[in-house]
Amino acid sequence: MILLFSWLLACGPREARIEAKLDDMNYCEEAADCVDVGGECPFGCYILVNQAEESKADALLGRHVETCMYDCVAPTEILCVEGRCTMEGW
Repeated sequence: MILLFSWLLACGPREARIEAKLDDMNYCEEAADCVDVGGECPFGCYILVNQAEESKADALLGRHVETCMYDCVAPTEILCVEGRCTMEGW
């Protein structure tokens, strides 16, 4: 039980750091700047980043291993709104 609790505490801050890095990679001037690097647990179905950051985002996500499943709907059009990559309807 103590080992499980220690593991859960260690994962929280790591995931927060990854989330912050992914957030920093999400910027744009136009929709063509944006790319969906896919879904990765626990970060959601669609992870949008600037296309210049795609390989860094893939590498960052590739080092994170967690098992869970999402039931994601088909992606919609990717937009650039107020300097951030987003999807229609978000």
